[in-house]
Amino acid sequence: MKVSKLLIALLVVVLVATFSITAGCAAEPAVETVTETVTETVTETVTETVEVEEESPYTYEKLREMAAAGEYEGNPAEGHTLAFANFLKSFPFCLSVENGLIEQWKLAGGSEDDLTILDNAADPSIAIQNADIVFNKEPEVFVEFQLDAQINAQIGRRAEELGIFIIAVDIPVPGFPFMGVDNYGTAVLTGNWAADQIDETYGGWENVDRVFFLWNPAIGDTVALRMHGSIDVFKEKFGDEADVDAEGSKALLVDAGSTTDDAESAMIDILAAYPEAENIMVFCLNDQAAAGVQAAAEIAGRWDPDKWMIMSQGLDDLGKELVRDGVVDGDSAYFPEKYGEYIVPGALAYMYGNAVPPYLYVDNVIIAPDNIDEYYPE
Repeated sequence: MKVSKLLIALLVVVLVATFSITAGCAAEPAVETVTETVTETVTETVTETVEVEEESPYTYEKLREMAAAGEYEGNPAEGHTLAFANFLKSFPFCLSVENGLIEQWKLAGGSEDDLTILDNAADPSIAIQNADIVFNKEPEVFVEFQLDAQINAQIGRRAEELGIFIIAVDIPVPGFPFMGVDNYGTAVLTGNWAADQIDETYGGWENVDRVFFLWNPAIGDTVALRMHGSIDVFKEKFGDEADVDAEGSKALLVDAGSTTDDAESAMIDILAAYPEAENIMVFCLNDQAAAGVQAAAEIAGRWDPDKWMIMSQGLDDLGKELVRDGVVDGDSAYFPEKYGEYIVPGALAYMYGNAVPPYLYVDNVIIAPDNIDEYYPE
């Protein structure tokens, strides 16, 4: 009995102690850990140096302006090399081109020692030899003025292989810029001008006996457009009677070469084939051919300036004389003395790593006896 009371007492003590400990722990406040995240924004200033490349003063457009003004900024041609192979130096047109090129080269500060001038002499074999001479000299730019389109293609391929840049004058060199006239455009200009003169000269299209378009197949398709533009104008205005391909047409496309002798020989044959023709219109590729036409008419005893209308292209010194003498009625002026104002800027632009337009066209004007002195005072 006493033992039981003793066990109960001990149990009570244990329970009280346990409660005291538990209560003490519950009363003690819990410790809470708070993690605070702070986001810091850092702005970094970066200074970047950008080099702005200054535009070259020797672009083609700027050089053209300088050439037209007759004064270049600095001496852009100094220390550079240029070669020019002329078509036929004895042609007044070609001589004007050459003289204009030399003048512009000197104005730009170029030295004659750095300028190679050759004469292709209207001979494809000589043109090939001259190209070899030029390629051996390795100029920065080669200006090629040569008649035969096929030979030009061969020369152009060699130039590409050797890395020599070409500017082609009047006859294209495939793959390189062309400098000269818009052949079709100048032919349209000439055709329209001639058509407008028919009423005054002949009293109407019905009074025109024959129209001859003289061309040279060797010059290639591009320069042949110098005739086809006029042919198209006449076909549009006068129908089948002016269509060189139509049966019974008054118009005829004739292979007459490009020299005075070739045109004279061809025209003598033409006049013999058409003995009844009196009112005759002739379209010529150049002034040399126009001179040959007149010579043939005189030889045949059929020259009468009131019954002939001769249209020409180029207006070189010979052409000016023919216009003033009343032989050529209308001549589409190419201003060959100004060719250098296009060629030299094109060459220099290339030398300075700037773009050269694929076509460097001159502006054309029809020159007749009544306006020649406005452009070329006597």
